[in-house]
Amino acid sequence: MGWAYKNLAKLGGWKDTKGTGRASIKVLWEGWFKLQTILEGYELAMSLDH
Repeated sequence: MGWAYKNLAKLGGWKDTKGTGRASIKVLWEGWFKLQTILEGYELAMSLDH
């Protein structure tokens, strides 16, 4: 679960440095929505390819 938390936070703009602490819920949601956008684009590209 830790890898999902960290990667969603990074997609949301969180920087993994010593002083930043934990990612906020807002950053996690922003990462989630960005991931959804990326996946929708991928699915669209795959549907056009076939």
